Amino acid sequence: MNNDIAVGDDYLREYDVIVIGAGIIGSMIARELSRFQIRGALIDKGPFPGFGVTKSGMAQIHSTDFCPPGTLKGKLCLDAPVRFKRLADQLDVTYREVDELWLALEPSQIANLEAAKERGEGHGATGYEIIGAKRIRELEPHVTEKAVAALYIRGLGVIHPPEWSFALTENALQNGIHLYLNTSVLNIQKTEEEKYVVQTSKGPFKTRFIVNAAGLFADEIAWMVQDHHIRLTLRKGSIAIFDKSVSHLVRHMIFGTFSESHSQNIAPTAHGNLILGIYYTRPENKGDTKVSREGIREIMKLGKELVPVLSERDIITSFAGILAGNTMMTNGDFYIAPSEHVPGLIHVVAGAPGLTAAPGIAELVVKMLFDAGIDMEEKKAFQEKRTGWPRFSAAIAEKQEDMIASNSKYGHIICRCEKVSEGEVLEAIHRGASTLDAVKHVTRAGMGRCQGGFCGPLALGLLSKELSIPVREVTKKGDGSFVTEGPMGERGRNS
Repeated sequence: MNNDIAVGDDYLREYDVIVIGAGIIGSMIARELSRFQIRGALIDKGPFPGFGVTKSGMAQIHSTDFCPPGTLKGKLCLDAPVRFKRLADQLDVTYREVDELWLALEPSQIANLEAAKERGEGHGATGYEIIGAKRIRELEPHVTEKAVAALYIRGLGVIHPPEWSFALTENALQNGIHLYLNTSVLNIQKTEEEKYVVQTSKGPFKTRFIVNAAGLFADEIAWMVQDHHIRLTLRKGSIAIFDKSVSHLVRHMIFGTFSESHSQNIAPTAHGNLILGIYYTRPENKGDTKVSREGIREIMKLGKELVPVLSERDIITSFAGILAGNTMMTNGDFYIAPSEHVPGLIHVVAGAPGLTAAPGIAELVVKMLFDAGIDMEEKKAFQEKRTGWPRFSAAIAEKQEDMIASNSKYGHIICRCEKVSEGEVLEAIHRGASTLDAVKHVTRAGMGRCQGGFCGPLALGLLSKELSIPVREVTKKGDGSFVTEGPMGERGRNS
């Protein structure tokens, strides 16, 4: 992935449309825009696509049963699993089919399941079935005996969102979109020729149209153009990841109860762990992703109510993400609308389930840009296919031998937990992963039981060598998050 394209070239700094924010929604929009004969750019203040809210959720592709009747989010989430499966094939990324069980732990909760079934079918979705205790035990032997019924939904799935944001962005670049990372938007000004100047930490960009997909910072972008009516509401959600040794305990996305303080949910991840959440608190600020001891206790309490044999000893890591809602819409709906003050700017403020709705949001935004007057002709040579790189752990023995024969680096395992080879790490670095977290999210090196205890120093050395920077300058996630200090950080590039 070629970052910061032609920074000094004035022509390449003038665009038809600029998308602000390279999360799953922004990268999905950029990829959809790359189908057309336009000059487009994707700007993000982070060092890698998907490093904000995108990487900090349950990563599930839902049905429409969570969406209130008549909402935009319900419309945009319809058929999402079909869209994601098609995109997974085009982008060469992971999509794991996982069905859903929404449990009733007492007879009075069955009405909630019936209402959810009615909501989902009201949006046009199908495949809902309410099942009894015996069928639940057949599907999930380890689930609590208190479960008396469940809403059973087939054909859903889970993904790893940062991997998807990276692939979407890479495919957008294949098709002519320009990418600017580590680029903060400072101000937006209107010019006399019906264009806008986006002032950034890397200088000005000129454009006719802007898409504000800045996630947690969408309100701050909106205020730059005097759209002060856009306000976000924030909740911090704490989540835990379990070791793969207990993955057999849960086969489905299992849901229980919901409130302002929790969303009871345990499920498989795209790569085989179990993920458990969500315990909500009020964040101190937009960067507050601390997980407290209380948070872990509350997460485990939620999990053991669904699967009693869960043990805290099997948690290998925990994290927190900020869930943003808005004050402009009722029923928790998305706010996707043109600016009230700046023609040609579209605000995309999408809370949960924004991941599920991302493909639908991208199509809607492109239509809104077309309606706003952007001249877009489809490319005859659009490249819908993006090719990833071989994954050593997923290959059969014969294929592994071929990989090693073609590149001996595939025979050197960097990450023992996830069986990630040096060849994969080098490929990720060469394609744009310039921090430890970027390497982790696109290769899984560091996501196993030891959480980088073994592979972290090796990945650190490879980043230093391949980026031609001293070890002390390698960061965990950009923005001064240096990994080493003292003697280790002073040894230089080849340590």
